[in-house]
Amino acid sequence: MNNMNSNAISQLEQELLRILKEEYSFYQSLYILLDKQRDYIKFNKDEHLLDLYAEIERCQKRIQASEDKITDIQNQNPKLFRIAAIHPEIKKMVNCIVTLVKKNISLVSENEEYVKDRHERIRMELNELKSSRKILKYLSDVESSPQFVDGKK
Repeated sequence: MNNMNSNAISQLEQELLRILKEEYSFYQSLYILLDKQRDYIKFNKDEHLLDLYAEIERCQKRIQASEDKITDIQNQNPKLFRIAAIHPEIKKMVNCIVTLVKKNISLVSENEEYVKDRHERIRMELNELKSSRKILKYLSDVESSPQFVDGKK
């Protein structure tokens, strides 16, 4: 029985390692996408942003699927899961993923700042356009007076 438990733990450890390696690779890809998003925002490459946002939205769904997968494995046998989770290689992978997630969150925050600054700049420019339109309207409402060309009426 003990050998059977050991085998089950070993199998679960291998499955978790495989899944965690996939997750690590995924979060690396997400970081690259977020970095690309930052560049597009920073350098006003708006034509590419929509595709990038769609890709990031797919990543959000992928994150949820990953969380569900791990939760399902955990719920199948919580005791076995806890034992497998303390394996040093699994702990190492989890720490790597946590570090990468923190970097991703930092990059998202940076991107949000760029977007807020850009939004504020665009809003100010629109307000300036509104006031210039008011000035143009005011100037166009002024009665036209005779124009003098070369000192003649």
